[in-house]
Amino acid sequence: MRNRQAGCIRWVMGSMVGAVAVALVGCQTLPGAKGGKERADTHATVAAQAQTQAVGVPHAIVENRQALDLRVFLADTRSRPDWTPVPLKPSGMLYVRPMAIIDRGDLIGIQAATDQKGDGVLVLILGDEGLRKLREATAANPGLRLALVVGHTMLAAPGYAAPITQQQLAFGVGSAHNAELAARSVAGVDAAPMGAF
Repeated sequence: MRNRQAGCIRWVMGSMVGAVAVALVGCQTLPGAKGGKERADTHATVAAQAQTQAVGVPHAIVENRQALDLRVFLADTRSRPDWTPVPLKPSGMLYVRPMAIIDRGDLIGIQAATDQKGDGVLVLILGDEGLRKLREATAANPGLRLALVVGHTMLAAPGYAAPITQQQLAFGVGSAHNAELAARSVAGVDAAPMGAF
């Protein structure tokens, strides 16, 4: 369980497929977004240890056509060829690789939790293949960020210092309510309305 802060970025992804985790600092509608919000903190880190406490029960990933998709992408604050630029507020830019590392199909479970300060944390429980893909991607691309996207909403984009080797991957997502809503929506327990985050 790794992230201390949380964020929420929403945009309508045209050709982009993926997810980035971002911690909150400001709030802004991204170009092309319809009523979306963006929040980002470039100081958050996926690798930072944080004590978490479960808010709800772990949810198994079930087949449900109304469940929201989840994707995790590589991202960087430096421009990279063919990576999608995402403006951050109050200033800055995040560049997201358009191919997701993992998606909902790579999860065996998902759980809402809180950190020591009571902020919401979304814990992804990866299957063996998902962990392999994430470990290889983070080992080959050190010192970048992981962008977490649920539906069309970017929830967080923390950095990581070392390859990810644990099956539980935690992202700060603002409130405990956000964490539980995202967990249930991705698991297929409830389908969240668009823009619920």
